[in-house]
Amino acid sequence: MTLQKIHWIILGLILACGLILGIAVIGLHLTPWSMYVDPSEGYGISTMQGGLDTLILDTEFPKSPVSMPIYKIKSIDRVEEGIPEKAFTTKKSIPSADEAPALAEKGLKKYGGLPKDSQLVRAIPNYQYKYNLTTNTVEEQKSVSTQVIYHQILNGSEVIGGIINLHLGENGEIIDILKIWPAYEYTGEVSIIPAELAYEKLMKGEAFKKPQGVISEDTKIIDIKLGYEVTGETGSYLKPVWIFYAKSPPRPTSPPSPYDSTLFTLRVDATQNP
Repeated sequence: MTLQKIHWIILGLILACGLILGIAVIGLHLTPWSMYVDPSEGYGISTMQGGLDTLILDTEFPKSPVSMPIYKIKSIDRVEEGIPEKAFTTKKSIPSADEAPALAEKGLKKYGGLPKDSQLVRAIPNYQYKYNLTTNTVEEQKSVSTQVIYHQILNGSEVIGGIINLHLGENGEIIDILKIWPAYEYTGEVSIIPAELAYEKLMKGEAFKKPQGVISEDTKIIDIKLGYEVTGETGSYLKPVWIFYAKSPPRPTSPPSPYDSTLFTLRVDATQNP
């Protein structure tokens, strides 16, 4: 079989936890390691074509509160560890998606436990595939790790930048982990602009952190929610933001990816101008 016929594709193996952090903290849901990678966040934004004017509003505007609580960051629990000789090798077996959350929670006891203000985003096994591009078939599959991602939730709202992203190996061992988990203190209330006005600002290109790339045509905004974004270290304030959850048309992959890499977020400052 010629080299043209065989193509090795690595799916889901994140080569550097720091890369995940960079994407997750700015809320570009990694791809999903968009998580939301996104990434993860959460969400990833891939190489795209088009602009904000191509966005299609495919959801209703939520009712906007007059104000929302604002918080100051007291501290950040930060962990970044890995076992390279285990993280980047194939395994005899890895946890299933159903088994992974319980194993992750058990392993997190070493790192202070699973925070009460966390929400499970995904648990997905990662494999290395030997793929035949001529026949479009998987000829061989090897286990690599199972990724588990948690996002931080504050008063029912997502905190962009509060994340636990880990990979499990054989017997549920944590072989790679990135944890960025701020602790906060309430400092008062801040006035909030309506979601409709935030959408207008988004269409004018006034996203809080602009996407790195361009947005493909037929991309739809499928949900709009209030949330927070970590914008600095200890002593800084959480930024109230309107989060626009967007979904781009799927891109063909060989073999088909188990991840929805088409999800990403765009955020607009939700506070009233002084």
